[in-house]
Parts: sequence; structure tokens; C-alpha cells
Amino acid sequence: MKLSLILTVLISVCYQSLPGQAILEGNAPQFANEVLFVRQITNPFTGHSTIIDTLEFDSTGTFHDSIPVQETSWIFINSGLFRITMMLQKEHGYDISLPPKTKKSEADIRNPFFKPVIAHIQVREEFRLDAPGEVYTGNDINTRIFRFDTLISARNQDILQARRLNRQYNSDSLIRKIESHFKKDTSSYFRDYRKYRYGLVRINSRDVGLRYIYDHFLGPGTPPTDNPAYYELFNEMFDEFLFYFSRTPEGKSVNYLVNRAQDARALNDTIMKHPAVPSAGIAEMIILKGIFDIYHQNYYYKEALLRILDTIIAAPVEEIHAEWASGIKQELIKLKIGQQPPDFNLLDAKNVNRTLEDFRGKYVYLDFCTPDNYSCLKEFPFLKAIHDVHQEYLEIVTVMVTEKRQTMTDFMERNDYNWTALFYGNDESLLSNYNVRAYPTSYLIDPEGKLIQSPAPLATEGLEEQLFKIMRARGDL
Repeated sequence: MKLSLILTVLISVCYQSLPGQAILEGNAPQFANEVLFVRQITNPFTGHSTIIDTLEFDSTGTFHDSIPVQETSWIFINSGLFRITMMLQKEHGYDISLPPKTKKSEADIRNPFFKPVIAHIQVREEFRLDAPGEVYTGNDINTRIFRFDTLISARNQDILQARRLNRQYNSDSLIRKIESHFKKDTSSYFRDYRKYRYGLVRINSRDVGLRYIYDHFLGPGTPPTDNPAYYELFNEMFDEFLFYFSRTPEGKSVNYLVNRAQDARALNDTIMKHPAVPSAGIAEMIILKGIFDIYHQNYYYKEALLRILDTIIAAPVEEIHAEWASGIKQELIKLKIGQQPPDFNLLDAKNVNRTLEDFRGKYVYLDFCTPDNYSCLKEFPFLKAIHDVHQEYLEIVTVMVTEKRQTMTDFMERNDYNWTALFYGNDESLLSNYNVRAYPTSYLIDPEGKLIQSPAPLATEGLEEQLFKIMRARGDL
């Protein structure tokens, strides 16, 4: 503790001129000489995150890093099986404990539906950078949120179980009981956090309507940008809202306004006819969520949905909505024909970093496989035959999803497969960027680096014939 106080004094002096910083420090020998990325969610509808900083560990596992924050910011760190989350406050420091280092299994690595275990960071001490002697131990806000989430999560499971068994569950009584443990807490942030979580309880109990939930738990006021519980409640409240609202008398014009008129403003006004939608800003958020949810479900014309997004990007009700709409559009069209697919930087069999740009000038058949998947194994001999005949103008690139690069290298050499293989490298965004939901998944890219088939046919499903047709149509044959 004395060393911590000394460090706190030094931190206070060094960082008084740097507003918008928080300090993370501690010791985690399991991560010695490693670097973990600190991330922040930047789009509540796509879940997209950005790296805002790093935790760098020395040879003993000790770390001490300053993290840029707003007044309050939620951050998370992906580490193997865990997604570690916590809330940071500006001008505060945190002496934290990290969970054990637990790697993903090879099955987890290959599983495109893998979801990490959510874990709260344990805060041993919290201190103010401008008040070195003000130290919180055991009653900091992260610890209080963890205790509350533990209670509410268990009770939510009870409610869902009761619903499955057609039993009644008094959610009002449950909320009062949980709140009795925290009613003396004076933190306005934590109070709002609890309120949004209670709204989820009422949704799970299905004993009140959307208007009641909005009035008592979600609104009123400007949606906070720094409280993840708000957006969790919002997303649950308005799940598939456009689909169901379009089937009501008030929302019967939704299909016309989307598919024919492509009128974002009129659509916004129509959504506001629902009693749980009190403002144009909330209506616009519903539109953004709805477009992201339904784009691939063929309820509406994709081009019409993209034009509505363009309208919001150009003239949003709230400024932040333009940024969110742009992120949604980028996510939706990233694998659209005519677009440049997401880039990557992966090691090949010779331990050389390769990107898509390296293959510019040739057609690229990009596929995602594993070395022991039966469907992939059936494809590989056909890929070899196609590569041997057409390698002058066609580059076959297989992203091999496996735990070790050596496994990929040995497999390619053992079978005399001589096209380009790239090691997946546990890139946590790669599979989601390419919407890989099964193996194999393939794409065809033209010499200018743009998608021309998305997804592309497999080698056993007429890839060669399709390639000839495309090349003839483009004048390459």
C-alpha cells in the first residue's frame, strides 16, 4: 500500500496537465512480457470496437499505463476465453487484478460463433490522481456494479426459468428486494445503471408493455453515450421493432416508406406514432438498429435501406447518429459485390506477412478452411487441380484456421499443396469481418481488388466454370 501511495503522488504530479486520463496498474505474472489491447465499443448497434490503448507488462508482469477516457468510459480487454470489462473515471487510478491466463482451445479458435466469458476486472484499490490520499478499497464503483450484476443476472435466470415453466414471477417485488441493498448509494451513474438493468428484468418478465418500460426505465432525457446498460435495454426493447410495427395500423406505411419512397424523415415521423417512441432522436436510433438487424433478412430492398442510411449520415437528428449510421453501412456493405473486402495481415508458410494488396493484378480465390474439416478436405484436391492449370492469372489463397502455424505448414507440405496458405493467427476480427459461419467459406476478388462473387462457389460447385464466364464477360479471355 505504501508503494501504491508513493506512485499515486507521482502520478498526480505528472498527470495534472493531462485531463481525460485514467491509470491502470498492477501485477499479473501470467502476462509477463506481453501486451493486451484496451478496447472501447464505438457503435452500440454493430458492437464495433476500437483499440484506445495497450497494457504493457514487464518481465515480472507489472504494468502501469495511462488510458484516455471521457468523464466515464467503459473499456474491455480480450484475453483468451475472457472479455474483461470495467468502468474508468477521468482522473482516477486503479490497482487491478486480472483473471488467469486461459487460452482458447483449438475448437474455440475455429468456432465462428465463439463468445468470450464476460468478467469484471477486480479493483484492489481506486485512487484519485488529484487527491493521493483518497483511496477506495472494496467499495469502489466497479465492485458495486459487479455485486449488482451478480444479483441481477441470477434473478434474470430465475425469471426466464419461470417463463419456461409457465409460472408467475413477481418482478416488482424482485426489483424492490435488490434495490434495498443499494438504496443508500448516492452515485447518479450507478443509480441509472441499475434502472436500465431493472428494465431488462421487466422485459424478461413480459408483464408490462414498451411504453411502461420507456417511461419507467429508459427515458426521458438524452441517451447517455457512456452507459452500456442503456443500450442493452434499448436493443432488447426494440428488437425486430420495424418488422412488427409495420404490421400494425399505425405502422402500415413502413414498407412503402422504406422500399418505395426511401424517405427517412417520413419513416421517422411514422415510428413516432408508437407510444413508446417519444422523440425523433429515439425514432432514428430505432431505424438504425432496425436496418442493421434486417438487412440480410430480405424483408426490404437492400439498396433502399442503404439510401435511408445515407440520408441519416448526411442529415442526422443527433450528430452521433451520423457516425453510427456510417459504421452500420460500412459493416453491411463490406462483403458486397463491387466493394473492396476487409484487408488482413497474416503470416504465410514462409513466415512472411501477406496482405490482400500483395495479390493485386490477379483474380484471387480467397477461402477459409481448417486442415481437418471434412468439407475442406474434399475441396483441396480440386483446388490443387485448378491452381496448377490457372495459376498464371488466378491466385488461390487459403486462410487456414488452426491453432499453430506449423500445423498449416506441415499439412500443405505433406499433401504437396503449393498455393498460398495463410495462418489465421488468432485474429479475433478476421472471421467476423468475412462472416465465416461454416467451413469452407469462399470469395472471388478481381484483379483490381474488388469482390466479384460474394460468397463464391466452392471448387466442387463449378468455380472453374464461373471464373471462365466472368473473365469472358470482362474481356480477359
